[in-house]
Amino acid sequence: MPLTVTVRSDGELLQCDLFGTLPARRAVVLCHGQNWDALGWRDIAPRFADRGIPALAVNLRGYDGSTGRTAEYVPGQPWSPVIDVRAAAALLRQRGATEIALVGASLGGHAVLGAAVEEEVECVVVLSAPVAPVPDELSARVRGRKLYVCASDDASGATANVLASFRALAGPKTLVLFGGKEHSRGMFFAPYGPDVVAAMVDFVAKGL
Repeated sequence: MPLTVTVRSDGELLQCDLFGTLPARRAVVLCHGQNWDALGWRDIAPRFADRGIPALAVNLRGYDGSTGRTAEYVPGQPWSPVIDVRAAAALLRQRGATEIALVGASLGGHAVLGAAVEEEVECVVVLSAPVAPVPDELSARVRGRKLYVCASDDASGATANVLASFRALAGPKTLVLFGGKEHSRGMFFAPYGPDVVAAMVDFVAKGL
C-alpha cells in the first residue's frame, strides 16, 4: 500500500501517493492526465519501487483531495500543473533523492515537459504528449534524457505534435511508437500495454 503524502504547492495542498522508501538515489514523479488522477498509477508505480526508485503519484489541484483548481494553460503565464510537478520534485529532494525523473501522460506530459525546462532532472518520460503544438524553442530546452511514447494514430491527434516536439529535442532522446489509436492511460490497457509500461520503467531505471 502506498503512503499518503501531502505536498504544498504555491499555497495549495496536493494529496499524493508515495510508493517505495526514501532516501534513494533516484526518485520519480508520476503526473496523470486530464480525465484521471493518481489512482491510475496504482498498478504501475510499484514497478518503479521494485527497481529501487520511489514513485510519487501526484494529484494535481482539484483532483482526488488536492485543493485548488488546475488552471487552463495561458502562454507566458505560470501554469499550475508545472508548479505542482516542481513542488513534488522538491519534496523528493528534501527527502533524500539526488536524481529526479519525471513521468507524465497527456496533460501530465505537458506538465513534466514544462517542469523539465526549468528543473535539473535526470530524465523525462512523456506518454501521448504533447497533445497540442509546442514551440520548437521550448522543446529544445527540455533537460535530461527524454523518452517519448505514443500510439502511431493517437485518437486525440497527439501523434503529429509528439513527432514535431521530438525532432526539436536535444539529445539524448528516444521515441517509441506503438501501432494503435489509444491515448494516455488507454495505452496501458492496449494489447501492447505491458510493453509501454516496461519501456517507461526500464528507461527511468537505466544506469541504476
